[in-house]
Amino acid sequence: MFIIRKIWSVITLPLLLITLLTSPVASSTETAELVSKDTFVFEKALLMGQGITTDGEYYYTSGSITAIKLNALAKFTFDDMELVDSHINPLPDKCKDRDNDHIGGISCYDGKIYASVEDSEEYLSPCIVVFDCETLEPTGEIFDLPVEIYNDGVPWCAVDGETGYLYASKWTDINSIYVYDIHDSMKLVKEIPLSETIHRIQGGEFYNGTLYLSHDIEDNGNYKNILSVDTASGKVDIAALRDVGGDNVEAEGLTFFPAEDGSVMHVLDYNKVIGIFVHHYKVNFAEAE
Repeated sequence: MFIIRKIWSVITLPLLLITLLTSPVASSTETAELVSKDTFVFEKALLMGQGITTDGEYYYTSGSITAIKLNALAKFTFDDMELVDSHINPLPDKCKDRDNDHIGGISCYDGKIYASVEDSEEYLSPCIVVFDCETLEPTGEIFDLPVEIYNDGVPWCAVDGETGYLYASKWTDINSIYVYDIHDSMKLVKEIPLSETIHRIQGGEFYNGTLYLSHDIEDNGNYKNILSVDTASGKVDIAALRDVGGDNVEAEGLTFFPAEDGSVMHVLDYNKVIGIFVHHYKVNFAEAE
């Protein structure tokens, strides 16, 4: 096994170097100062193309490639993003039996990972599936969501650590975000009408009481938005504008936690030709808190 890993390292190292040299070059903007970037290719990239969250000790990521019926969860160290553990196709049998094959955005709360899960063709079974942070195994908790609301899937979810409420929306033409009580069998608590219709939300996370969303803007060149949502009023604003370095980069999940290098916002971006990037930012709205 050691010899196989050694050979694999020899093979992948030059390809990783090529990726680093040819990958899109993300840049700082006035509202998002890029501090550092982690790049992942090959098997690690398969583990993290969708969502990212953290408990401050580890990053947790999700990946899905529906063409080959592959989905995954993984755990990385927070300080240097070294792979600690992974689980390929971790969805419970109930999900597999009804063709749930896509894990999207994830959010960490109280030792558990809450994952947005859907079937990638007809979106007949949107749900939240819960996993254990330590083992990456499903806990057995599966919460089905109304198909009439999530008629084009459930791409993200975010847990407010202060209330234990989970927030989620559908993929496009989003006029409302829906709120569920984790401590009451994922009972629907309320609907938050938004101040404007939004589209293509790939991830969400709370920071200092505000919900932030990763917005994969189409036809906007190198630029992607981070949106803020006032969960009391439903007001939507642009919190930060990011330069991801290329128009072939897809914005995915995001998470927040202060790191030693001064970054606090960590965003996962997906280049389908090259690999996965995790961009680490200082952001004006976090500094103002």
